[in-house]
Amino acid sequence: MVDRSTTKNSQKRSTKSRRALLVGGSASVFGALTIGTASATESITEGVRTLCSGTRYETPAYVREAPADGPTAVVLGGVHGSELSGIEAAHAVREWQFDQGTLVVIPEANAAAVRDQTYSGPHGDLNQQFPPAQTPTTEVARGIWTFLTEMDPDAVIDLHSSMGIWGSPRGPSGYGQAIFPSVSGNARAVTDRATTSLTDDLIVPSARYGGDYVFTVGNTLAGEHPRLIHKVAVDLECAGYLAEVTRYGTELATRTEWAEGVVDTLLAHHGITATPPK
Repeated sequence: MVDRSTTKNSQKRSTKSRRALLVGGSASVFGALTIGTASATESITEGVRTLCSGTRYETPAYVREAPADGPTAVVLGGVHGSELSGIEAAHAVREWQFDQGTLVVIPEANAAAVRDQTYSGPHGDLNQQFPPAQTPTTEVARGIWTFLTEMDPDAVIDLHSSMGIWGSPRGPSGYGQAIFPSVSGNARAVTDRATTSLTDDLIVPSARYGGDYVFTVGNTLAGEHPRLIHKVAVDLECAGYLAEVTRYGTELATRTEWAEGVVDTLLAHHGITATPPK
């Protein structure tokens, strides 16, 4: 289980988040909303929403809002509970500072799978439960989707890891080191630029990782499969990114650093310039 203390964020405070106050939902999907000032900086307000409250899938979603208006982006980790780099990266992203817009972070989206450190949860692969133009097929998928819809994001970033490297003969087959963009929201053009800068910043300077580890652009996701970013492309018609780093020949710390780099780069392309806390 990835253990995170949320005590400091569950205490009620008086400062209110405009975005958090707009979030609604039935009690069966959402729990009580806690609104407060984020620990990283006094200029950011944070609302904590409990998704799937009272169930085995209960998990916090953090709605962090800067003082200046701007775009809304959602970052998810833990759709697959054994892919730890995305979970670690999402927890780190939640502490970042930024000057404008809203950053929504769901670090452990599939809480039951994260708790057991398994790829799938009790009802199977969560990333196969979001059919485009239809109702999600499980309670946890419906809870996540209802929340995303109400957030009305400009971009959704779904963090994953894979055994192999996309398009490389090295190691097992897999999807690592690729970002798969949605067909909507200019996501493919953004991904093309992002993968170039990620390779230049994270891979080229490394003495350990060579050409096989460069970041590449994956297939465009346009609604052919019941996966989260396919549904984002069709139903929300906004930019979506399924981001994969590889587990082949890498350590968790490296994969987490790469996943954070992916989020940082994509957020910047969507108008949210974030920095880690000092």
